[in-house]
Amino acid sequence: MNFILVLSICTQMYGSCLPPISHKEIYNSHFECATSGYKIAEEMMKQMGQDRVNNDRIVIGFKCQPRLDI
Repeated sequence: MNFILVLSICTQMYGSCLPPISHKEIYNSHFECATSGYKIAEEMMKQMGQDRVNNDRIVIGFKCQPRLDI
């Protein structure tokens, strides 16, 4: 089964989330998708910077959604 990574960026300060973002890569297993999700979320947090993440209390969640059409 193939999976697609869907990321959600939220601010706990304002209690809201941006619309989910689908990553373009298709993964061959849930393990590959989940491992990539942690790495991508970490990189996104670093890009936003410590000040913004702290001030807005940003969190990034993700899910690995099965791709049934492939």
